[in-house]
Amino acid sequence: MVTSSQNAQVRFIKSLKKRKLREEAGCFFIEGLRSVCEGIISGADIKTLVLSESFIKSEFYAELKKALDSAEKFSVESVLFPVSDAIYAQLTDLETPQGIGAVFSIKRPKKVKGESIVLLENLQDPGNMGTIIRTADAAAFDGVICTKGCVDVYNPKVLRSTTGSVFHIPIMQYLRNDDITVKELTAALKENGYTVYAAHPRGECCCFEEPFEGKSVIVIGNEANGVTDEMLSCCDKLLTIPMPGKAESLNASVAAALMIYEKRRKN
Repeated sequence: MVTSSQNAQVRFIKSLKKRKLREEAGCFFIEGLRSVCEGIISGADIKTLVLSESFIKSEFYAELKKALDSAEKFSVESVLFPVSDAIYAQLTDLETPQGIGAVFSIKRPKKVKGESIVLLENLQDPGNMGTIIRTADAAAFDGVICTKGCVDVYNPKVLRSTTGSVFHIPIMQYLRNDDITVKELTAALKENGYTVYAAHPRGECCCFEEPFEGKSVIVIGNEANGVTDEMLSCCDKLLTIPMPGKAESLNASVAAALMIYEKRRKN
C-alpha cells in the first residue's frame, strides 16, 4: 500500500493532469469503475490499475474482479497499484471519487475509416466533446476526427463525459504541432469518397430532408463561433436544423446528436 506522495508512480500519475505531459508520455488517467472496466474489457493497453484502500474494502471490488476475470491475457499483479485514501485524494480531481482509476496508453490511429465519421473543429467544451464521442459510439459511427484546435480528448472532464466510449470508437486527434490544414484534411476525406456536411443556419436544405447517401462526414464547429469560413468553403453541403422556437442556437452536442442520428436513420 503506497502512502508516500514522493513515490515515482504517484508523481507520474499526477503529471498526467497536464495535456503536454500526457502527449509526451502517451498515456492518460481515467477514473470510475465503469470507465476502467470498459477499458479493461475492450482490451485497451492498461499500464497501472490504481485502487484506494477504501475501494478495495468496498462491495464494488467484486464488480471489478468480474471485469478482470473476463479480460484475456490480463495479469492484475503486473499493474495493480494500491494506495492509501490520502494518496488517491491527490490523484483525483473529483470531490467524491470512487477510489478507482487506471493509466492507459493513448491510441492514435493514423486515420479513421468507415461509412460515418464525425469531424470536430475547434470544439472547446469538455462536456460537449465527451457527449459527442458517446453519441457517435451509441449510433455505431466509425470514428471521430478532432482538429488541433479542439480540447484534448484525454482531458479528465472529456473522459468522464464519454462514460467509457473513448475505448469503443477510433478517435483521431491532431496535435498542436501537426502540420495539416483544413483544406488538406477535407481533401483527403473527399478523395476517399466522403461527402462532407456541416450544420449551418444558412444551409441549403434541412438535415431531415438530406438522404445522407454513401460515406459521410458530419462537421461540428466551435461552441461560440461555429464552423470556420475555411471549413465551410471545403464542405460539400451545409444543412440547417429547424428551430421553430425562440432559441438562437442549439448546444453543439445536441446539434451533433441530431445530425448523427439522422444519418443513422437514413442508412
